[in-house]
Amino acid sequence: MTIEQINLVLSIPFASSQALLDFYRKELPGRVGNYRLDEVGPIMSVGSDEEVEGYLNKRFFFNGKGVVMEGAIDWYAAPEGDLEWNGGFVRQGYFMYLADRYESTGDERYAAAVVEQMLDYIHNVPPYDPEGKPYLEYKKSTWRPFEVAGRAAENWPVALAKIITSNSMTADAFAEIYYSIYQHARFLRQHHWKTGNHACLEVAGLGVISIFYREMKDAEEWRTYAVNLLMSKWTEQFHPDGYTQEMSGAYHWVALRNFFAFYQVAQHNGMEQIFPSVYTEWLRKTAMAEFYQQKPDFSLPITNDSNVTTRHQIQLSALMAAGLLPAEDALFRLSNGREGKKPSYTSHFFPQARLAIMRSGWDSEALYASLDMGPWGCNHMNDDQLNLEVSAYGRNLLVNSGRWRYTTSPGIDWLDKAEYFKSTAAYNSVLCDGMNQVHGDADGEMRIAADSDYACGTFCAGYGYNGGAQVSREVGSTTQTACVVPDARHKREVFYAKEAGFLIVRDTLTAEQAHRYTQIWHTVGGQVEREGNVCFSCFEDANFVMVQCGDPEIEIFCGSEEPFKGWNCPAYDHLVPAPQIEASLTGQTVVFETLILPTRGPVDRSMLPVFEKEEKDGKTIYQVTVGGKTTSVEAGCMWRLVK
Repeated sequence: MTIEQINLVLSIPFASSQALLDFYRKELPGRVGNYRLDEVGPIMSVGSDEEVEGYLNKRFFFNGKGVVMEGAIDWYAAPEGDLEWNGGFVRQGYFMYLADRYESTGDERYAAAVVEQMLDYIHNVPPYDPEGKPYLEYKKSTWRPFEVAGRAAENWPVALAKIITSNSMTADAFAEIYYSIYQHARFLRQHHWKTGNHACLEVAGLGVISIFYREMKDAEEWRTYAVNLLMSKWTEQFHPDGYTQEMSGAYHWVALRNFFAFYQVAQHNGMEQIFPSVYTEWLRKTAMAEFYQQKPDFSLPITNDSNVTTRHQIQLSALMAAGLLPAEDALFRLSNGREGKKPSYTSHFFPQARLAIMRSGWDSEALYASLDMGPWGCNHMNDDQLNLEVSAYGRNLLVNSGRWRYTTSPGIDWLDKAEYFKSTAAYNSVLCDGMNQVHGDADGEMRIAADSDYACGTFCAGYGYNGGAQVSREVGSTTQTACVVPDARHKREVFYAKEAGFLIVRDTLTAEQAHRYTQIWHTVGGQVEREGNVCFSCFEDANFVMVQCGDPEIEIFCGSEEPFKGWNCPAYDHLVPAPQIEASLTGQTVVFETLILPTRGPVDRSMLPVFEKEEKDGKTIYQVTVGGKTTSVEAGCMWRLVK
């Protein structure tokens, strides 16, 4: 690569490749600053010493799965046929960890590995022409725009800023890398997706490149294009209430980070004026949605391809630092109440997303519940309507199973298992005759009061069987469904008594014919025991007690292969046994009435709560007795505490 070739893509010429390198040795570290995005793909390095040392010897392991390569690097590798592994590999986020080691030790081996492997990729995997190609072939090429942006706009800049002054970074090497970055940017400009969070990530990446390497001749046009396209995407990506259209606890941040990363880099480089004020207003609204939805341990609602071990504390810190969250409220949350000011609000309802968040406070011990009553979503759709999760006293107590593997690798023998985790059976909801929900929206509303919260959601799309996966370039992977019971209707009501600290869940199922309905509750692990109609977890620090009113048939499964029940996915491609509670009733109309009482410390078996109901003057009165104290709740059109 000659300097004459490089100068063709620059707005200002350089006398030599060494002059180019010297210039960026001075400029790039300052422009990049503390920029470092969490990787968005499910497969990524965790930066452990074992992993990083392995990268020096072509031992590429991510999330416990990997490949040892002899000789040439196989950039198309996909262990067990999982294309998501390959995506994580070729986004090359592991370069950042190699660069970290170089920065902290000065050991040239780490910098040399980054340069050598970056050049190996550049030499052996040239830009791909996607025109007219099938989607899966495109994805296997390693040049899907999602991976292109991950490499050139997210991971390479961080690594290069740390190793650019090393002896391993020669003028010739940097010239080749620099030209490849330009090719990556040109590819993004021409081939970025047109819809979904991928489009936003890719175009935001183009904007980031235009700031870090603003001497490139097309940088200003790329920057303007990125701002304009992202401005047109806000309402496609987010509801007016600020929550993601994807209806995913984890992917709300993924959608937000695309807009935020570009803004953050511009702000750091003194260029935030490129954004109109409405861009910043949307950022603040979506940042607050992230603030509202998080559980006390900074994890997220496990909806539409999410996992329980995902934590977003660092993300909140970044949003606060950028001035996008109320500083005192965010500081209180981040410091667990040691600093800042306690927010004046607790529970929250997203009226368009129809996500209800109930909470007792903002500390790590707070009681928290989320009820999803919203649209089916887009891009990461699971059949998870009316799912409920509960956390309290520092522990996630009732959680959905979570994402195992994506269903974007057709023909693989584990695909049926992956599809299970996208079905209703993997969520805290209700099945009809063992069948899952078919694709469809829910509806719902919430009332927030000083002494209680109440949410009511309905799902009316019906129940049926899942078919095979459909993989689409624009909307990702979904399963086909055939509706068998179109008239089955599920109504879920959740009442939270704030002072007493319990929830009452009433599920009403109706259809023209009698059906067997099964209410499902998933946990994160541990042990669940049962005494009659009472089930409870057995941890030392915090637990739940679940009491069924009436006499449903109750079963508990844990780590069962046949039937496949009782599993949790703490992270992508990780599967652990976790108790699953099922309660079943049969009829044309059935009603599950369930008390959920979080408790601090071990459950006292001699003092289990009593959950009863009576019909009085045409009203239903629930009575919850805990430790000799009884709390009464009137259920009807308006649920309320009976004083």
